[in-house]
Amino acid sequence: MKDILSKKEIGERIKNLRLAHGLSQAHISNILYLSRSNYSQIELGNQFPSFNTLHHIGNYYGKTYEWLLHGSSDPALEQPATKVDVIIRDLESTLKALARSMEKLEKEVSQLKSSNTLQPA
Repeated sequence: MKDILSKKEIGERIKNLRLAHGLSQAHISNILYLSRSNYSQIELGNQFPSFNTLHHIGNYYGKTYEWLLHGSSDPALEQPATKVDVIIRDLESTLKALARSMEKLEKEVSQLKSSNTLQPA
């Protein structure tokens, strides 16, 4: 049976993963759709990450839930993240953020058009 989960240990494992990849808290919090403050609280061990957050962290770094929660897992389940994997994940995250920004811009332009604040050239 596994030991009681420690927020501090989980936070340290997550922080060490981020530092090992040379990434900032702001970068990872953006990928996870969290505020940087919220992400910082996870790394500090002041709060447990949600299931969804653990899922995204595990996928991003190629780690299992078992490893994130307990620091060990079946090595056959580990998927080491290569630089190419990290670049692809960063690109996917950036493209998703761009799509969200484009949708927001499209809504704003539509609202401007419908309120007749745009005058034809």
